[in-house]
Amino acid sequence: MFPDDAAGLRKVVALLRITLGVIILATWFDNLTKGVYSSGGISSLFEYIFDENGGGAAFYRTLIGGTILQAPGAFGAFQLVAEFLMGAGLLLGLFTPLAGLGAALFFLNLLFAFLGGQEWIWTYVLLTVAAVVVALARSGRAWGLDAWLLQRRGEPSCRFLR
Repeated sequence: MFPDDAAGLRKVVALLRITLGVIILATWFDNLTKGVYSSGGISSLFEYIFDENGGGAAFYRTLIGGTILQAPGAFGAFQLVAEFLMGAGLLLGLFTPLAGLGAALFFLNLLFAFLGGQEWIWTYVLLTVAAVVVALARSGRAWGLDAWLLQRRGEPSCRFLR
């Protein structure tokens, strides 16, 4: 049922990559329309996660309180751009190892945020693992712009991107 060759398996993983890209971009658009990327939006998001949902281990709450919540406007702007670039990179298969690694860290962050709360955290475990697979499988070389870059420029000099 599944292909035995690396190129065929890469196409299977490319479907996973495209799905993750759609998930991230759909969430990004929803967050954008709800104002989540504003200073107040970021603060409200963590208020929901920590207080209403009961998530976040003590170390994580301390980390977020000492970093992101000290400058929520700056973080919101960063998050706006980072989520869009991750989603677009995965959807288009562009710089897939970096986009996949970024997505894995993003989903891992959500896992820590909701840990101990009322939300089912295993969704974030599955998303994290899927993003790691996408990053390591070079899935942008199937149905992605990474294949075009490889033809035009050859193998990247950065070992992680190969």
